[in-house]
Amino acid sequence: MKKFYCYLLLILVGSTSNLLAQKIKMEFKPGLIVEEYTPEKSGIHRELPEGYSQRMLEEIQNRNARASQAQQSVKAGTQVVVTYETVPPADIKTIFERAANLWATSLNSDVTINIYVQWKSLATGVLGSAGASTNVRNFVGSNRLNTWYPVALAEKMAHKNLNGTNPDIVATFNSDFTDWYTGTDGVPKLNQIDLYSVVLHEFGHGLGFIGQVGLTSDKSQAAYGYPGIFDQFMFNSAGAALMDTTKFDNPSATLKTQVSSNSLFISSPNIVRLNGEKGKLYAPTSFSDGSSIYHVDQAKYKVGDPNALMTPQIARGEVTRDIGPIVLGAFSDFGWSSSNIIAENYNDTEDVSKDILFTAKVYSDTLINESSVKLMMAIDKSILSATSMPLVKSGNTYTYTLPKSSTTRKINYYWTANDAGGKKFTTPAEAPVIAGTNFGSYFDFTVGADTVKPVVIYANPLKYIFNSQTTVTLPTLLTSDNIGISAVYMEYSINGAAFVRKDFTKIAGETFKYSNSFNFTSGQLKAGDVIRYRVVVADAAKISNIVYSPASGYYDFKVLALADPVASYVQNFDTTPSADFFLKGFNLTQAAGFSSGALHSVHPYADGIEESYDGVGGTDKFTNSDAILLKPIKISADNPKITFDEIVLVEPGEAGESFLNADGTVNRSFFDYVIVQGSNDQGKTWYNFANGWDSNLYSTWLSKWNSASDTDGNSTAIATSTLVKSHEIDMLASGKFSVNDQVVIRFRLHADVGAHGWGWAVDNLKIQAPKVDPILAIEPSSIAKGLQVSPNPSSGLLQVVYEQASDLNGIALRVIDLQGRPVFNQNYATQGNRFDQQVDLSYLGSGTYALQLQVQNQVVLKRFVLVK
Repeated sequence: MKKFYCYLLLILVGSTSNLLAQKIKMEFKPGLIVEEYTPEKSGIHRELPEGYSQRMLEEIQNRNARASQAQQSVKAGTQVVVTYETVPPADIKTIFERAANLWATSLNSDVTINIYVQWKSLATGVLGSAGASTNVRNFVGSNRLNTWYPVALAEKMAHKNLNGTNPDIVATFNSDFTDWYTGTDGVPKLNQIDLYSVVLHEFGHGLGFIGQVGLTSDKSQAAYGYPGIFDQFMFNSAGAALMDTTKFDNPSATLKTQVSSNSLFISSPNIVRLNGEKGKLYAPTSFSDGSSIYHVDQAKYKVGDPNALMTPQIARGEVTRDIGPIVLGAFSDFGWSSSNIIAENYNDTEDVSKDILFTAKVYSDTLINESSVKLMMAIDKSILSATSMPLVKSGNTYTYTLPKSSTTRKINYYWTANDAGGKKFTTPAEAPVIAGTNFGSYFDFTVGADTVKPVVIYANPLKYIFNSQTTVTLPTLLTSDNIGISAVYMEYSINGAAFVRKDFTKIAGETFKYSNSFNFTSGQLKAGDVIRYRVVVADAAKISNIVYSPASGYYDFKVLALADPVASYVQNFDTTPSADFFLKGFNLTQAAGFSSGALHSVHPYADGIEESYDGVGGTDKFTNSDAILLKPIKISADNPKITFDEIVLVEPGEAGESFLNADGTVNRSFFDYVIVQGSNDQGKTWYNFANGWDSNLYSTWLSKWNSASDTDGNSTAIATSTLVKSHEIDMLASGKFSVNDQVVIRFRLHADVGAHGWGWAVDNLKIQAPKVDPILAIEPSSIAKGLQVSPNPSSGLLQVVYEQASDLNGIALRVIDLQGRPVFNQNYATQGNRFDQQVDLSYLGSGTYALQLQVQNQVVLKRFVLVK
């Protein structure tokens, strides 16, 4: 099943009853860092035209005076500040600052642009990387709704700092690269890369020549979350906008075709005006991460072309001192030349005793039609019924005072104006209604008695703790309210005793996050204790609105106790070792279609519903099913191995995806998985013995998973014993555990919200089991008297005959492999003193096995060989 995540971003704001309303919340996301100019991208397909170096030398010499003037103009206009992790040599530092100054003379912002430069060793073949440190959407002053802007551009449009002391652009360049040309007044040799050109290019990415479109992990489709401002200006050869989802689904193979068509363009009024035509983008038929889309076409814009700066390659000896008309035109229409209305989005309030002052500042890089500035307002009506309010103007500030009223009122409003050319701009962006949709963009708030309950997102993963634990941290709680939160606490009880209140603490630096923990005294908890609790959130209304989590009843979890450590543990689950395990989502049972007992997950296991990924609310959740061995194992140096037989029919991840990301987190594209984990601090922290696995591990499992499904894409295939595979885990391999550690072991099945299936079965568990021949270990001295197995060797069809003097009264027949694992188990009714039965073992592989008969209290055994 193809997986489509429902990543629900947490928007904790007041609710609204108007179906057209859409509260706008400013959001940030990490910037894209684009690596450029590896040797294979450093000019193999670009050549210097004849006489290029001499012409460029003359041009650079003629620019010296202009560069000096430009530096003076920066001091009075746009400020670009370059800071360094480690200050580079003076000539290198001069290049960074001259490149920054050239961009400053081409842009217009009343907010300082901060660039953080790292001049340091990088991997061989990497010259540099750069990008916006973060992107912002839905900020006051933006012109496009739900569109990501690089933070430097967002700050220019918002007319304020949005990211505190953090840099706006992060750029890194390889100090070990030996072929840099670091002059500014000459021309590089034919084997050198011009550092100034590379720096100018990379800063351009950080300022806005970048977007959000890429390929899905399986490379079959192109996709984006919300578009970047660059993406809003991409068109195909027929003039269709790539962000038009009525033409190009997101994600889709059709969109991939467009971005790898070699016929992709960036177009805007100012691009056409300055360049004379739309700009052609680099979109090779084989999509290249880091190069495709967000560069201009290198075949069209050759060395020396005014638009050559933002091609994906640079030739050795190439010098680019021009930003170029395509970039300048694009940046102008992205918002570097724009008109913006900066106004406040008021929160709900219960204070009806005051007039309400509405204020907006209007900024423009052109002329404003002052008579067009309007505050559109609707009170207790749809925003579509909004009318213009009378404004008072003072400079670029416009105000309106709404008289107080004792009645409760819902106020919907937005600001709008036109520049002298008639171009409309609004705050919030695209107010009041987004074309082609049934929803709008506007501000709203309520004045009067508050009846809105807090928004609370809390997922409780606690199902068990150990009696040795004294501090148990609760999952993070996220909450907000339209007028504010007054109290967040939990009420808990141990074994039905009186409830105790314990307040949550707001996490420093966070807007919505609160933390809490249980703090028990040593020895306070006993095995079997049950702890119940609920979370209570109250807002700051005069009559508090209260939310409980869970909505009714309580969460509860059980206290577990560990047995004394053991050197080994062997279990075939033919009897039910209930006291050895704590089970959540598992059973010790003999499942239908199996001849003996085993450790089984629920069949089928359910989709994830209990916990939220990384604080994300909504439906993007998961569930962990756990089987915990309550006998800790003391790890030995001789045989620190866990072996078991298993069947894994859990949702396979996308083809080729690894279990872990580069940062060590679990790859979400791995989907569901099973894993074995250990804890050497009595259950406080857990580590993976090895990476998780799924149905992709064996082709037989994957084929079985795919063999049957329902209309929702869930696998309905049912496992049989023919799917059993052996698994071995080295407890020391991860590096998290050492010899003599006392380790608690946990079997876990992780299920997300996507497809589900049959699940996991574990049998013949051996942890640090003695290394002996298991057949010899159980073989009686009177082996095989009266027992015949033929033919021997066999291809799989055996005739088993056993005879004794007295009546048999039933036979139990079992086949064991050389690892001591049962591979066949069946009971037979008998009459008289003779047993004669054909047994089909053709599903087993070649090897030596033992056939074991239990007759009343006697066990007889015979070795046999299968040859395939």
